[in-house]
Amino acid sequence: MDFQKLKHLLAVIEHGTYSRAADAVNLSQPALSRSIQALEAELGLPLLDRGTRRVRLTPYGACVAERARRMRFEEAELQRELKTLHSGESGALSIGLSPTPASLLLSPFLAHMAERHPQVRVGVELGATAALLEMLRAERIDAMVCDARMLYDAADLETRPLPPLRAGLVCRKGHPILAHKRPGIEQVRQYPVASSTLSPEVSLRLTETLGPGGAPEQMVTHRCENLDALVELALRSDTLLLGVTCVTRRQQEAGLMVEVPIPPDPQRQGHYALARLAGRTPLTAQDALYEFTRGCWDGFASLGLRAQPVRNGLD
Repeated sequence: MDFQKLKHLLAVIEHGTYSRAADAVNLSQPALSRSIQALEAELGLPLLDRGTRRVRLTPYGACVAERARRMRFEEAELQRELKTLHSGESGALSIGLSPTPASLLLSPFLAHMAERHPQVRVGVELGATAALLEMLRAERIDAMVCDARMLYDAADLETRPLPPLRAGLVCRKGHPILAHKRPGIEQVRQYPVASSTLSPEVSLRLTETLGPGGAPEQMVTHRCENLDALVELALRSDTLLLGVTCVTRRQQEAGLMVEVPIPPDPQRQGHYALARLAGRTPLTAQDALYEFTRGCWDGFASLGLRAQPVRNGLD
């Protein structure tokens, strides 16, 4: 059934005469009349009584007109919804964040979306990169920010690398290990070490700078994918926090935490990326995630590249 013919029927009903309806839909009166007749022929029923000066609906016409009004409303709603989706003013966005991106981005991104895109429904999945990758491929999430190491050869993904973040050890201010100018693995192993799952690159660099005992499988005593919980643990105990140092940027700026001056290594970095399925048309809300992440990440990377002073924790 041609929806345009239904619109012509509604125009005749709402304007009362063929002449006024024809003007409203930019047709000649004979063309409008032919359109209504074609609709009646298609349905096999009379829709209008034409014996009076003003056009009136038959019972069949009343039924068709009611449905046509609903269809017109739904068409208008569809246009409106597509417009708001394109503008980023509505819709749904489901994202995945691995531990470090979650610690760095989760709260500020939710606040950003609530302020800039209040009508967008935002869902967040937190977890290890492998689990998030399964969700992305199953289309349970739209995009993710995660460890880049598992995405290098994924042809079905569109990935955008983010600037690397320096990794190291962080502890509470006043920690006994800070009495050592350059702590080695012997000093580190005297204390609990907490970490989320580390990339092979970071693990290799730790082994090269600290020796075999510096491998995470040897050194880490507390493993958890919730970095905020590990930061709190390090603040409240002698536990050393191993990972990307800018995760504790606020605590370091407040003087509550200090980077442990283990032997430096410019290649001891975490590598992360934005990813979504390749060949899909992204919603504007996904672009909001990408723009926000890139803007924040440059700041995180610059913080991580700044050299940390060696402090004596007993002062």
